[in-house]
Amino acid sequence: MNSIEKRSALAIAFMIALRMYGLFLILPVFAIMGQEINGSTPVLLGVAVGVYGLTQAILQIPMGFLSDVWGRKKVITLGLTLFLTGSVIAALASSIEMIILGRLIQGMGAIASTGLALIADVSRPEQRGKMMGIVGSSIGLSFMLAFITGPILANLFGLSGLFWITALLAALALVVLWAFVNEPAKRTRRDYQWSELLFCIKQKQLVFMDLGIFVLHASMTALFLVLPVMLADQFGMPIETHWKVYLPVLLASLLIMVPMIILQEKFKKHHAFMLTSFLLLGLNFLLFTLGISSLLLLALLLVVYFGLFNFLEAAMPALLSKTASEQYRGAAMGVFSSAEFLGAFMGGIGAGWLLSRSMEEVFYALAVLLASMALAGLMILRGRSRG
Repeated sequence: MNSIEKRSALAIAFMIALRMYGLFLILPVFAIMGQEINGSTPVLLGVAVGVYGLTQAILQIPMGFLSDVWGRKKVITLGLTLFLTGSVIAALASSIEMIILGRLIQGMGAIASTGLALIADVSRPEQRGKMMGIVGSSIGLSFMLAFITGPILANLFGLSGLFWITALLAALALVVLWAFVNEPAKRTRRDYQWSELLFCIKQKQLVFMDLGIFVLHASMTALFLVLPVMLADQFGMPIETHWKVYLPVLLASLLIMVPMIILQEKFKKHHAFMLTSFLLLGLNFLLFTLGISSLLLLALLLVVYFGLFNFLEAAMPALLSKTASEQYRGAAMGVFSSAEFLGAFMGGIGAGWLLSRSMEEVFYALAVLLASMALAGLMILRGRSRG
C-alpha cells in the first residue's frame, strides 16, 4: 500500500473501531444491570439489546444509496451523529422504554456499507483486500476489548456511564473522520439497483452466507442475554470480575480461529469448513442444556463458541467478496450487512421471550438454529462447488 492508502486504512479502521467498541460495550453487562431499570422484563431487555439491529438492517442499503449521491463522509457524519444522539438518550434514560428508544436511534447510524464503499474509493483494487483486513482486524480487536473492559467500566461508572462513554467515542470518531480521512473528489459509484439485489437473493452461495451471518449474530445476541446472568447467579461472580473469564476465553479462541482460517485456504474447502462450524456450534449449545456446574467447563464451551464464531465472522465476508462479481459486490455487501444486523435484532427478541420461560430453552433454541443452518446450508449448496 502507498502512504495515502496506509493512512486512510488506519484512520478508517480506528474510526470504525471506536464506534464498534461503544456498541459492544454493553453486551457483557446489560443482562444484569438492565434488571435494575424501571419497567424491565426479560423480553424488554432482549428488545433493548437487539433493537439497534432492526434500524441497522433497514437503513444499510438506503444509506449506501445516499452516500453515492451525497458523499461518503457526509453520510458517515450523519450516521455517527445519530449514534451519538442515541447514546445520549440511553445515558439519560430512567426507563427501559427510553433505553430502547436510544438503542433504536443508535442503530439508525447504519454506516457499515458506506464505510466499505469509502475503503473501495480510497484504495486500488489490488490493495483493497489488505485494507479490508485492517478494518476487520480493528473490529475484532474492539470486540475483544469491549468484553474485557465492559464489566470493569460498568462497575466504575454504571450502565449510564457506559452510554456516556459510547457517546464520547462517537464524537472522537467524528474528529478522526474529518481530520484524517480524505474522500476522493471523484467517487466510485455503488449502485444498488433492484436487479442487483434480486441477483444476490437468487445466487445460492450468497444466500448461504446471508443466512449464515443472520444466524451467527442471532446466536451472539441471545448468548449474552444469558451468559452474564449465569456467571453472576450460578457461579457467584460479581460483574466486575467477568473479564477474568472473557480474557482467557477470547485469547484461547484464537487457537481455533487461526488454524481454521489457514486450513480452509490451504485445502480450498471454504463451504465445508463453514458447514462444519455451524454444526459444531449447534452441538456446543446442546452441551449447555445438560447443566454446567464447573466454571472450567463453561470456559471450554465458550472457547469453542468464540473460536468458531470468530472464524465464521472472518471467513464469510472474505468469501463473499470473492464470490460476488464486481458488478454485484456492493449490493451483496449491503444485503449481507442487513442480514447481520437483522439477526442481532431477532436474536435479542427471541432470547428475551425464551428467557422469560427458562434459560435452558434459549440454549435448546440456539442448538436447533445452528444445526439447522448446517443442514440448510448443505441443501442450498448441493450440487455447487465446495471449494
